[in-house]
Amino acid sequence: MADDQTDADQSMEGSTPRIVENEKTHHEKTAKQKLDLQTLQTLPTRAYLDQTVVPILLQGLSVLAKERPPQPIEFLAAFLLKNKSQFEDRN
Repeated sequence: MADDQTDADQSMEGSTPRIVENEKTHHEKTAKQKLDLQTLQTLPTRAYLDQTVVPILLQGLSVLAKERPPQPIEFLAAFLLKNKSQFEDRN
């Protein structure tokens, strides 16, 4: 039983630096996201749009022009929703 406790203690000791590093990384990301949000709020309109929606809109409009679906608005909306995760990390 004492050996089990020792193994558990050693296991926790080994993972503690990793946990601390994960928390530190998470905190840094959160702080960066808050800063980025503040930065986005202060950008001029054109710069804001260029950094947030223009890249995905250009790609979506390009696909739309090639495929020419009968319901273009619905097609573009579906494209944006389907592909938004590719562009969210860029903001």
